This record gives sequence, C-alpha cells and structure tokens, in this order.
Amino acid sequence: MSLIAGAVMMASGSLPAGAVTPEEAFTAGCGGCHASDTKILRKIPSGSETVRRAWILNFMASHPNEKDAVKAEIVEYLVAKSAASRSWWQFW
Repeated sequence: MSLIAGAVMMASGSLPAGAVTPEEAFTAGCGGCHASDTKILRKIPSGSETVRRAWILNFMASHPNEKDAVKAEIVEYLVAKSAASRSWWQFW
C-alpha cells in the first residue's frame, strides 16, 4: 500500500485489519487522545506475554478506541512494546 493510500484510509476511517503496521494502528486508534504510549505501558503489569496480553485485552474491552477495525494490531503493538519496555529508564 502506498503512503498516500494509507494516509487516505486513515483519514477516512477505513482501516482494514492487516493493512497497517501495529504502530500505525496505535497511532490511528489511540493517537487522537494519546500522543504517546508511555502512560499505558507503565500500567501494563510485568509478567509473561500471556499475562500482559490478558491485561491489555481486558483494558481494551472497556476503553474507547477510535478504530475498532485495527484493535487486534493495537493489542499486538502493546504486547510487543510492553515486553521491550520493562526497564524503568525507558519511561523517562
């Protein structure tokens, strides 16, 4: 997908799952309210991928999302980022 086509799809609200990267999905679905992923990453508990994924899915079930079509990609983004961001210094 070209960059222009991706931007048009994001602007129009038609983001088919799998058409964007997890990072693009986070920006499209969460970026309207959250300029950064730092606050949510601080809240995700330490633990195995299963523990983190369960917490994220529970959180996402009750948290507004601007693009439900890319919710799965957002979850994958947060699972991956939470594994990589367990060091305290990455939040500063």
